Amino acid sequence: MEARIVKLEQQLHSMAIQQQGLEMMLGRLISVSPSLGRDRTKPLSAPLQSAVSSPKDTQKVEVREIERSPPATPPPEPLPSNDLDGLASTILDIVHGYGQHVPRADEDAASFDWLGKSLFVDRVKAQIAKGQAIRLILPAFPWKSVNKVDKVTVILPDLGEELALYRLNQMCEDIKTAYHPGGQVYIATDGLVFDDVVGISDEDTWAYSQGLVEMAKEQGLDHVKLLRVMDILGYTEDRTLDKTLYLSLAQQCREELLLHYGKTEEEVRRMMKEDPDTLSTYCGFIRFLEADLKFSPITASSKAISGSQYRKTVKKVAIQMMMRAESFTKLLQARCPDYVRLSIHPSTGAVKLSIPLIVQGSGDFPRSPWHSSVALAVDGSYRTVHKRDVAGTHQLVCDGRHGRPYYYREKSPLWDWVDEDGDLVCEPRYRNRLVIRPAAAELVGIKTLSLTQLEKLAALRVVHTAGPVETQGFFSIY
Repeated sequence: MEARIVKLEQQLHSMAIQQQGLEMMLGRLISVSPSLGRDRTKPLSAPLQSAVSSPKDTQKVEVREIERSPPATPPPEPLPSNDLDGLASTILDIVHGYGQHVPRADEDAASFDWLGKSLFVDRVKAQIAKGQAIRLILPAFPWKSVNKVDKVTVILPDLGEELALYRLNQMCEDIKTAYHPGGQVYIATDGLVFDDVVGISDEDTWAYSQGLVEMAKEQGLDHVKLLRVMDILGYTEDRTLDKTLYLSLAQQCREELLLHYGKTEEEVRRMMKEDPDTLSTYCGFIRFLEADLKFSPITASSKAISGSQYRKTVKKVAIQMMMRAESFTKLLQARCPDYVRLSIHPSTGAVKLSIPLIVQGSGDFPRSPWHSSVALAVDGSYRTVHKRDVAGTHQLVCDGRHGRPYYYREKSPLWDWVDEDGDLVCEPRYRNRLVIRPAAAELVGIKTLSLTQLEKLAALRVVHTAGPVETQGFFSIY
């Protein structure tokens, strides 16, 4: 016994010496490392605060990047140029794997090349050299459509937004397979840019964006960050953005955006003639406005919800939206020059990567989550639909966590047994997983499934081919 004690003391002494050596090495590393910059644990808007121009200077706009702080870890040893090129290309290939572009007239429809990939190689190389996460920016997630009659059910995010945020977050995780820091998607939410044009209140826009922030936090989606217009313009410097501050700054931000970055109607119309991607975006605006404006306060006074007068209103609003969209694009180009540009609009991929936010079973480019509802089929596949189109074939299902309308589920006896047992919840998850669990927290680890329910669970698993059907929180599953 005494010999064993002596041996243990010797081991402890050896470990203490090793620890001292490590501490000395660490001290030398810290002494030669660059400043670690700001505290990265600050709120979302913190990285924006000290690097954007002051909104008080209205005579001269200083164009600066959103974030210039050094990386949170010392930069790695420089890679040889050929290795750096290869790594940047690999990272962009991973990002491209999440994209889907529209072939040009002279391009093979089966081609999977990303036309604009070369535009972003140097940006990615610069970020690798700094040892930081690859920064990508996506103007998107404005608000839920004003059309609550035909398209969507509520003003808050639902399953569509959840699937979209998970997909963006997973893309950043996949970058880690080639580059350890991974990626960071900055969602430049543009609801404030357009809401007054289409008849959506600033209050509803705030509620939607705040719902996104809370959803990302609850789901642990750490690679997705939300930027509002006032963040990018610098109005939140040294201030916490709450609802009151947001509402007080909304109109001021719109005015500054148009004053310093706005394009004229003539410029926008010329762009539509010369650039197929710009024309495609305009046509997309026309399509959704034709369905939405009849339910908007914009047309309430005239009561023109059809006919030539309505179409004139639609085209007028679409041009206004294009002018604002282009001004927002210019702002992002000025403030985020080294970010990889993503888009939710179908495009040729010449200057950005079009990325479907929800993967449909058909493979078609989806509608955006804020202009549609998600329909879940028995096989586990998703479709982005207008709710009127599935009213007779699908059932509206509420979220088991918050109790609000969340998605439409195809009617089928294969999962009626879940609804018949009031203590069960059936939840679709990214990517095409289906989770069946006890509805109440106090039943976790206690609730059991009967033999009949287990047989029905097995039958559901046979047809749910898009992804696995999982059970969680039950006492015993055989």
